Amino acid sequence: MLKASLALGLCTSGLARAQTFTDKPVRLIVGASPGTVLDRTARFLSEPLQQRLGTPIVVENKVGAGGIIGVDFVARAPADGHTLLLSSIPIYTNRWLSETPLPYDPIADITPIARLNNAAVVLLVPTASPYNTLADLIADMRARPGEVTYASAGTGTAPHLAVSVLNDMTNTQARHIPYKGAAPAVTDTVSGQVAFTFQSASSALQLVKAGRLRALAVSGTERLKSLPDVPTVAEAGVNGYSVTAFVSVFGPSGIPPATVEKLSAVLLDIGRTEAFQQFCDEESVTLDLADTKSLSADAPKELELWRQIIEASKKT
Repeated sequence: MLKASLALGLCTSGLARAQTFTDKPVRLIVGASPGTVLDRTARFLSEPLQQRLGTPIVVENKVGAGGIIGVDFVARAPADGHTLLLSSIPIYTNRWLSETPLPYDPIADITPIARLNNAAVVLLVPTASPYNTLADLIADMRARPGEVTYASAGTGTAPHLAVSVLNDMTNTQARHIPYKGAAPAVTDTVSGQVAFTFQSASSALQLVKAGRLRALAVSGTERLKSLPDVPTVAEAGVNGYSVTAFVSVFGPSGIPPATVEKLSAVLLDIGRTEAFQQFCDEESVTLDLADTKSLSADAPKELELWRQIIEASKKT
């Protein structure tokens, strides 16, 4: 997954604290269900954002259509910096996955403001599953193409794409069961209604520790501190595999450049705090900061990267 190589050092954090935004509340829209990494990141950000901007921050979950509803809501909002979106890879992947044209253009209608962290996802199976290793799962998907089921939080989400990439790289097929959010996807995996799922570590850690789910592999390039005995997918035999999901803040197009720069500086200032770094550790995500300029430059590349991945996955 593309990443900006540098998070630029900004010297405006003190000024950002000193200025007020306006008295009008800022709506922070989350295109994912409560309890997800996106949701928890938004709720963490609300207090320090309110302190720095001098205005109330209201977190709102707008879930559905794999994140399209939340993005569309923000794309149509007034371009005054008072409606922001916390989103991840669906902001780009839905362009290539939606069966109908999107009501917005992810490049022309959206302004990238700041990236804050990057999250790997964990491959999970029920504890009663016959799969004890990733190799077991791959062998069964190969033996029964299109029959092994997996759950995701919706089409175009990281759990969906993590399996698509895995199928592409192992020449296997699995049947996608999309849910309206992570919680029901995890619930049906625990009960055995579906064979497996990829989910964020924070969404499933307690269930793994309680023995209700078994973790087979991690999608990133490094093992998670919270699950040190769980190998990466690459370590488990799929060389070169890596899928992670950024957590970034966006706004509608047309926001005045000075407002975008201010929001970007404030968000990165929060990202550099010890409290946010501790939050990332607790959530098993990686601190990964980037400003509006680098994100805007990378957005077309990110869109093209996911087009290639999705087109390749359709051939499996």
